[in-house]
Amino acid sequence: MSRAVWPALLAALLPAFASADPAAWRATGRNGGELTLLGSMHVLRPSDYPLPPTVDALIDGADDIVMEIDLDDVDAGQQQLIVQRAMLPQGKVLADVVDADVYRLVAQQMGELGVDLKALEHFEPWFLSITVLDLGMRKLGFQPDRGVEQYVLGRARTQGKEIVGLETLEFQIGLFDALPPEQQQAMLEQTLGELDEGVTVLTQMVTAWRAGELESLSAELLEDFGDFPGLYEKLVTNRNNAWVPTLERMLDDGHRHLVVVGALHLVGPDNVVDLLKKRGHAVERLN
Repeated sequence: MSRAVWPALLAALLPAFASADPAAWRATGRNGGELTLLGSMHVLRPSDYPLPPTVDALIDGADDIVMEIDLDDVDAGQQQLIVQRAMLPQGKVLADVVDADVYRLVAQQMGELGVDLKALEHFEPWFLSITVLDLGMRKLGFQPDRGVEQYVLGRARTQGKEIVGLETLEFQIGLFDALPPEQQQAMLEQTLGELDEGVTVLTQMVTAWRAGELESLSAELLEDFGDFPGLYEKLVTNRNNAWVPTLERMLDDGHRHLVVVGALHLVGPDNVVDLLKKRGHAVERLN
């Protein structure tokens, strides 16, 4: 799932499901073109491997791989861009832009994670939210470099497949950077409050992902978006609508594309699967 919705993800409480396959859909266009849509988990543990064989089969059967961003193009220069965009205005520090009780919580949590908050006090709240979450997940054993996208990327590279991005890293960072201060603080508060439940929630999420139960994920996550008015539209709906014309062009190029995106983009209101159906494309769920 997109990193943009992680604050909502950590609130999802999911039951366990029997072993099955991750959810995937396929649309067929003219000239034999295909889109296979696979929902992703951005972080996994070493113990979550091997992934279901379906994942390998989908990679092997594709001509190229489509992701939210082209991970092959993420380099030191783009990482520096994130740092620059995340900086508070000159002369401002975190204590100037969040409530005192929130600042105390950040300092406490960072201390428990072994990080001196002074090293991060010049960054905006959205960046602190992502940083705290990333460090907290790593402490629990969940690693971004073990996520589905990284696995797909590695296997695709060994096969010489092209990697295509639907949007840029700069665009994704801009989504966070444009959030109003009150939403940024709310995201930070929620992230801080949910880290204690992290291992249970993430384990249940992985179980649900492997079982293809994305609809259950969606129901819980959408409820949590209620704390952030307008955020679902910015982070999910608007992006889905922007992706569809690109995906339609891919359907007509005669190639087989594996599209790996955050699971919330494939279920819930205004998801990519439904948008393609509304535009007249036959989309079937794979068994």
